[in-house]
Amino acid sequence: MVYHSNNMKLATNMKLTTALITTLLLHCLLHSGTAGAISVAQIDDFEDGTLQGWQMGLSSVTTSFMTNISDGGPAGVGDSYLEVTSDSSVSFGGSRLTFFNRSQWTGDYTAAGITAIAMDLKNFNPSEALNMRLAINGGFGPSNSMTGGVFTSAASISLDSGSGWTRAVFSLLPDDLIAISGGIGGNTTGNDVQATLANVLELRLLNSATPDWSGHRATATLGVDNIHAVPLPPALALFGSGLVVLLATRRKKIQT
Repeated sequence: MVYHSNNMKLATNMKLTTALITTLLLHCLLHSGTAGAISVAQIDDFEDGTLQGWQMGLSSVTTSFMTNISDGGPAGVGDSYLEVTSDSSVSFGGSRLTFFNRSQWTGDYTAAGITAIAMDLKNFNPSEALNMRLAINGGFGPSNSMTGGVFTSAASISLDSGSGWTRAVFSLLPDDLIAISGGIGGNTTGNDVQATLANVLELRLLNSATPDWSGHRATATLGVDNIHAVPLPPALALFGSGLVVLLATRRKKIQT
């Protein structure tokens, strides 16, 4: 009986310890980063019916090629997602599957402990594969002095034609990024990846077989959902990525 009682106490203590660890990890996820800056707690799940600050430049281009779809996301019925289209035949705006955010996805990624951006993607094109990359712009500092410049994923994530929803994780580790030219006027060249990660002014997603800032012309339709930041350290990153998506999925189910 004493042995059984000790086992019960041990099991109870283990459960309490597990609960405590989970609580601490969740606290780290929800409160990392500085106030008002990029944080691992944020997620764009498009359940509010908007584009959540994502755009393609001019408002007329954005509204023509980007739409909040209220059904059919990764969680199924009632799950909203962002649909982005492009038409290679147009001469100005919308010819490339390239879109960006200059609001909630700006800030000091290094201080926030962010090493990657994860999201769910779906290629609706029945005949053409997509090669998706993430790009960041650190821009210019005071007196037009370079502070970091422009960088993009050295390797792309390929989405087969007609793919289902796919979890994509874009690394932001310095070794996984490559300097490119782009930004305003196309004359901003990456020269300091650490400076850019500490002062991201723009986060963008683009379809390009080679490292680029503008992307390639294509006629395509892409689904995007659950855009979220992945934190340090690596073990916590794996746990946190799944936890954030789990929380978002549960929130969506509650809302439907």
